[in-house]
Amino acid sequence: MDIRHDCPPPRCPAAPAPDPTPCEGPHDAATIIDPHGREVAGCVHHCARVLAGLDGARVHPFASAGSAMEIYLRARELPPCAWEIGK
Repeated sequence: MDIRHDCPPPRCPAAPAPDPTPCEGPHDAATIIDPHGREVAGCVHHCARVLAGLDGARVHPFASAGSAMEIYLRARELPPCAWEIGK
């Protein structure tokens, strides 16, 4: 018997609760460090969204160069809380 559940897949830890967008890629693609030193790992998509909304945040230096560059490039195009305006 095959039982199917229509539950959405779990999201990465960096996905803000009010942000309805799905993750893109691995949930541990990079880690964002806020100005107080707190860290959160996440997919490239949600790391970029978090980075765009936190002054003084940065990508952890051990992230792959490709992931870090993609996160910075995406973040500079986003406003803080991009989901509030449909981005």
